[in-house]
Amino acid sequence: MRRRHPARSRDLSVINTDGHAIGLDLGATGVRAAILSHPEHERGSAASVHGLGEAPLSAGAVVNGVVVNQAVVTKAVRDLWEERKFNCRNVILGITNQQVVVRDLQVPRLDPAQLAKALPFQAREVVPLPMDQVVLDFLPLGDDDPSSDTVTGLLVATPRQPVAAAVAAVERAGLHVARVDLSSFAALRSIADESLAVEAVVDLGAQLTSIVVHAHGIPRVVRTVTRGGEELNERLVERADLSPADAERAKREEGLTGTHRDVVTVLTDGLRPLMAEIRSSMHYFGSMNPGLRIERLALTGGGAGLPGLAEALAAQTSVPTVGVRALHHTIPRWANRDVRELEQQRTATAVSVGLAMGAAA
Repeated sequence: MRRRHPARSRDLSVINTDGHAIGLDLGATGVRAAILSHPEHERGSAASVHGLGEAPLSAGAVVNGVVVNQAVVTKAVRDLWEERKFNCRNVILGITNQQVVVRDLQVPRLDPAQLAKALPFQAREVVPLPMDQVVLDFLPLGDDDPSSDTVTGLLVATPRQPVAAAVAAVERAGLHVARVDLSSFAALRSIADESLAVEAVVDLGAQLTSIVVHAHGIPRVVRTVTRGGEELNERLVERADLSPADAERAKREEGLTGTHRDVVTVLTDGLRPLMAEIRSSMHYFGSMNPGLRIERLALTGGGAGLPGLAEALAAQTSVPTVGVRALHHTIPRWANRDVRELEQQRTATAVSVGLAMGAAA
């Protein structure tokens, strides 16, 4: 998705001096990094993976995508770099929270400096926050329209404070944030199948779930909802009388298809609101794009492996649903020994991998 997927024009600092790009994802349960090298730096047509890494975070350090305890996050990032012996320092940082706004927008064709000045006037009609409290970006899609002298693309607006907090936490660990990218765009980049005309990509995290519907690689619906795996664990603790550890184990082993009736019932009930959000996003796309049919629902993220989830979503949406390996657009060239174990947790690495893939966009 490098050419058609929205991303900022490439900065030299995004690529480290050894030719590697690093994507860094700050999740609710851990920080994850992916080191990729792009085709222009070596032979081949796909980016290659040279390293993956993960360091756990204590509960409450990152809440709904927002860094709450900078010191804990900084330590986790520093520990990850030291443990994995990562040498690169320039990173692409993923940002997500439920207040991010993504809208279609048509703007006059202007140079970057002029566009930066004009964008707040364009955005204030659709962004429900004061302009001095948000970070704005415009991601052009396709070619300019000479007849109207305009450019069509996506307006991206995110609250300034969470971005600043995340950047500060990472840079205090001795790294440099060369670019900030939306985590939902990154998951789309690493998961989407461009051979499909229309596809929905759903990244299920611990606290947040991102839903992106794309047409030929171009995002048409982008949403982030405050639903995730932790909510299911809490329901199991409260309603099935399980300890937190047993709740996590039951969720992963029993899921929606197990023999423990109470667990299956609690999980089925707990998933209804999230399934409704996914269905409504898909229905919204259909209402705005009559005649286009969603061909596949692709699942990624830590919650994607819930037994029976893909089958339940397929039944609810009448769309074929699959879990997709986050590394399937890449070539593995492991530089650290433990990466094979991390690859087995493949659904948890889509954002970090997609962030690094975006360096070549």
